[in-house]
Order: sequence, then structure tokens, then C-alpha cells
Amino acid sequence: MNSIRRVLAPVIGVVAGAVAAGVLLGGNATAAQGDNPNDRLAIREVIDHHQMYIDLRDADGYANLYAEDGRYRSPFGSADGRDEIKAMFVDLAAKGFTKGKRHMTGPAMIEVAGTTATARSWYWVAETEKAPAVYATGTYTDTFRKVNGEWKIVQRVQTLDQSSSQTE
Repeated sequence: MNSIRRVLAPVIGVVAGAVAAGVLLGGNATAAQGDNPNDRLAIREVIDHHQMYIDLRDADGYANLYAEDGRYRSPFGSADGRDEIKAMFVDLAAKGFTKGKRHMTGPAMIEVAGTTATARSWYWVAETEKAPAVYATGTYTDTFRKVNGEWKIVQRVQTLDQSSSQTE
């Protein structure tokens, strides 16, 4: 029995390392050499905070996820620069655009190259005031830049799935 454990120990170590890499890298175990898992985690947190700030109606938190020169493009509006992004957020919230909705992001593919990164993630919006339902689905395609040690969105392009019959 001890000889079997000695033979299997390296194999188990390699498998455990691969699983841990997948978990630490947001499910993407194909990280490039030199990638820092902390960068991937920080980028994933920006992606997640983006959705949370919408539902919390936190315009400052939302806008501060973007670089000063950040850009936002979507079927619902476009904005250039952090101030314009915040103004768009405030305007849409005032119009009730996101009222009764819950925003979520699914898996993300994140690629880091030094102080820049790209990500693609799926999102869905749930209806919360009427009968619970998926209201809309789509894709975010993001470009990030590390600014003063923090990852910021340089550009977010939001698309709506063709099969989505609703608009956010």
C-alpha cells in the first residue's frame, strides 16, 4: 500500500495543482507563463463589482471602475470618459431603466499581458418585480489597464443576444 501511495503522490500533486490553477484563474487553467493569478482575480472582481453597482444604484462606484478615458458601448447608450459614464448611469437609473432587475455575470475568459488585459464574459439580467424570469442575456467584451496598481475598464462593449426578446 505504501508503494502505491509513493507512485501516486506525484500524479495526485499534478492533478491537484491543475485543479487549483483552474480555480484560482477563474476556471481558465490555460494561463500564460508569468501570469499572476492575483491579477486575474482582481479583474474578475471588477467584472463582478460592475454588476453589483448597477443593482446598488452606486453611480460613483460604477464610474470608478472605469479608467479616466474609459469607454462604454451598448445597445442602450454609449459614453466616453468617467464623467460621461457616470452621467449615463444616473440618467438611466432616474428613468427606471434598471428598476426591478438583478444583473449577473457568468464565466469570464481573462487574458493578461503585463498591465493590459482583455476579458469576455456572459451576462444575464433577471426580472425581480414581476414573475421571476430571465429578462435579457448577452456578452461583455472588455479591455482593462492597470492604473496605479488597480485594474480599470478601458472599454466595455455590451451586446445583447439575438434571442433576447426584451431590452434592458
